[in-house]
Amino acid sequence: MHSFKNKNHNNKTVVGFNTGHNSGCAIIHDGKIVSISEERLDRKKNSDGYIKSLFYCLKALKINVSDVDLFVSSSYHKRLPDNFMGDLVSLGFKKEKFITVDHHLSHAYSSYFLSPFKKSLVVVIDGLGNENDTESYYVADNKKITKVGGNNSKRSIYQGIGRAYESFTNYCGWSAQEAGKTMGLAAYGKDAGKGINLFEISENCEINSKLSGNYYHGAVNFAKNNNLNFGRPFSGFNNKDAAFYIQDQIEKIIIELINRLYSKYKIDNLCLAGGVFLNGIVNKKILDETPIKNIFIPPCCDDTGQPLGNALYGYINKFGNPKDIHLKHAYLGREYKDAEIIDVIEKKQEIYPLPYEVKSKNFGYKKYKDITKPVAKLLNEGNIVGWFQGSSEIGPRALGHRSILTKPNPAKMKDILNEKIKHREMFRPFAPIILDEYKSDYFEINTESPYMLLVAKSKQSQIKNISAVLHFDKTGRLQTVKKTNGKIYNLLKEYKNISGLPVLLNTSFNDSGEPIVESPRDAMVMFAKNKIDYLVLNDYLIWKK
Repeated sequence: MHSFKNKNHNNKTVVGFNTGHNSGCAIIHDGKIVSISEERLDRKKNSDGYIKSLFYCLKALKINVSDVDLFVSSSYHKRLPDNFMGDLVSLGFKKEKFITVDHHLSHAYSSYFLSPFKKSLVVVIDGLGNENDTESYYVADNKKITKVGGNNSKRSIYQGIGRAYESFTNYCGWSAQEAGKTMGLAAYGKDAGKGINLFEISENCEINSKLSGNYYHGAVNFAKNNNLNFGRPFSGFNNKDAAFYIQDQIEKIIIELINRLYSKYKIDNLCLAGGVFLNGIVNKKILDETPIKNIFIPPCCDDTGQPLGNALYGYINKFGNPKDIHLKHAYLGREYKDAEIIDVIEKKQEIYPLPYEVKSKNFGYKKYKDITKPVAKLLNEGNIVGWFQGSSEIGPRALGHRSILTKPNPAKMKDILNEKIKHREMFRPFAPIILDEYKSDYFEINTESPYMLLVAKSKQSQIKNISAVLHFDKTGRLQTVKKTNGKIYNLLKEYKNISGLPVLLNTSFNDSGEPIVESPRDAMVMFAKNKIDYLVLNDYLIWKK
């Protein structure tokens, strides 16, 4: 849960939710924000529901549907699903309290209104919004957002930056939701593009790719028509040159776009949103290769941020509330009490029905006044720890509250973690989580990276010390941690005291193909089913007997 100063003492309650993949709910109420993705609750990856997340948020804030003043929804389609309004009315919603908001505008609200900036450029790039939007540009000042450009809605959606990246991801044999694999694979590839540019940009910053055909065949046709040897399509690792090409091309076109927008508007601050900006390599290059001085990217810059963007739109645009909600952390889920943790550990079936994997095992546990001391020692010994603390993170990244942690060296630690627990492709890297005050000692970076959305080169002198958290090209998609991150900050401090290193390997607390764990029950199931050595639930250390 996130709290902010409600200067207007305006107690309006606004619910935001969305339809389509990565659905969920967010509620702003009495100076508090709660938000969660549906998949965390129904345990279905990329879930398209919103009912469980709605009632989760209502319960967290101790309010009812009747207490809500406005419901705000969005979709990336022009129309809402059949029976959508009927379903809402059956839950107690009133039609006159319901509005919709444009998909890209919702993204813009989720970035700018959570940023610390008064005036900013806002750029939204994703696969698809309403009216065939794939790129949208805004100027934001105080609490007003004005659209100043974007793509031509009459051109094919497959010519947008996001859809082009998805098409090359498909070339590699993966779905649109697996674009992160393409970014990881790109580091292994070489430039086989023969100097051919994929994108063109007009004077008014309209962008078009040279792809023809649809999502499934665009990249395949492009490679064939230009005699580019990216390997046989749908071959995974063997398509590394295709991954290199599309990564290189989106970096170049986005840098060109930002430079042009800066030249026109001369605004030093930049807010980014849309799934394309999960690409931390692009984000770091914006800082390094454009005049932009400050950027803000919310942890939920993909469609997991739509519910929050919708709620912000209603709260600010419809009820006249000021821009005073600057996001200070990503932990927008609810807290879990000790009693809930004990019920799960002691396997109280009448409260938490548990699968055989949990019922068949015996667990030991102990509560610590300072959980970081025993855990830091276990990590330094090479153990793998499931780390569950407080409220869950919003967005697709594990940011120190629902994480699997282990030591950052030697390099084989990532292979051990992959073999025992994560079961992922070998070319996908794990992430470093580091104390903010030491980031520049270990990486080529001077700005904070609180939401794991910047990729930076490792300092040459530190490669051996943190080899398990570095990619093939010696980069890391790092998260920088401050006191506002809670106990993960204290754990890193304690680990540094023991090991001399302010860095741990951090990966999301889930198995391959599953959502990140939300509840103590989810964590116990994951712990029982996998070869995690120890589990931490808030202040409780748990082990298998």
